[in-house]
Amino acid sequence: MSKETKRIKEQMLVNTAIASIKRQLADLETSRKNYIKAAATARAEGIASQYALAKNAIKIVTAQKTVVEQMLLNLQLSAQIKDVSEMTKSFADGMKLLSGSITDTADSLNFEKVTRQMNKAMISTQLKQTEADGFLDASRAAFSGFAGMNANTDDEIDRLIEAEMGGSARASGGIGGAAERDVDAELAELERRLKTGGRT
Repeated sequence: MSKETKRIKEQMLVNTAIASIKRQLADLETSRKNYIKAAATARAEGIASQYALAKNAIKIVTAQKTVVEQMLLNLQLSAQIKDVSEMTKSFADGMKLLSGSITDTADSLNFEKVTRQMNKAMISTQLKQTEADGFLDASRAAFSGFAGMNANTDDEIDRLIEAEMGGSARASGGIGGAAERDVDAELAELERRLKTGGRT
């Protein structure tokens, strides 16, 4: 198997892995939305046990989604680093050829000037590589900080469920005036009963 064929095969495998992870993320997002709808339904009907179960499912799926997102980012970063490594190797091979050519024609060149230019180019390349490394480090640190955030608080989940309940009401034709206030009062009473364990 030639080097080019091997490289193409490796790239295809990486692309397949990335596509698979993205499909998994889409499935998790669909599940999360379904659990939010289930929680909204359970809350509207005053079924405390089903409501609590749906909220736990939202937390679990959200945590799983965070892990899969981190896997995707790591894979994409690794692929990028591999591409940079291949580019660096190509650069080194080109420099080797150029060095041989320079050696052959050294007598007809101002070699001191060429050396200074080469040194300048190498320093510039090293600076850019340092900047790229710093960027990657900052990106990893930022993602780690994001992954450590608690995005599964009860208040946030309650807001998602309330938004879903509001959307359902609009889809059914809308509620206005006194009827809307009655629904708001019923929701407030259901929430109070859920928090107090069903006591009146």
